[in-house]
Amino acid sequence: MKVYSDNTSLSLLAEMTPIIELSNLVQKRLIDMKEIEGYELSELLHIVVVEDGDSVNDIEAQLGFTVMHNRWNGYAHDVEKFTPSWDALESHLHWYELTFVLGDDGFGVVVFLPKSKSDALTILCDRYTKEIYKI
Repeated sequence: MKVYSDNTSLSLLAEMTPIIELSNLVQKRLIDMKEIEGYELSELLHIVVVEDGDSVNDIEAQLGFTVMHNRWNGYAHDVEKFTPSWDALESHLHWYELTFVLGDDGFGVVVFLPKSKSDALTILCDRYTKEIYKI
């Protein structure tokens, strides 16, 4: 897992990553964030890029909260009343993009999760993107 939390690393991720789709997604996110005046980019956004060897526990440890339980009511992902805690979930060709807004000032963490992983979080993302498209 790679974490990008300062202005330099965020910019380098957008410019230097050899994965074209990821680079384009990050560039779009950075352009969106740069339009917000009065804040440094790193004050508004951290990016986590999950790699194939990372576990759900690794991701949760990095974020500081669980993604397999609702952060507010504690329901687990396998309970009927469960709703995910992400603020946005986007499905791209090879990536899921999970956005968690954590501060009143708009600060958030964007997690890029490769669809090639076969773990509980990827399955959860797949389930919820399919439910979105059913509507």
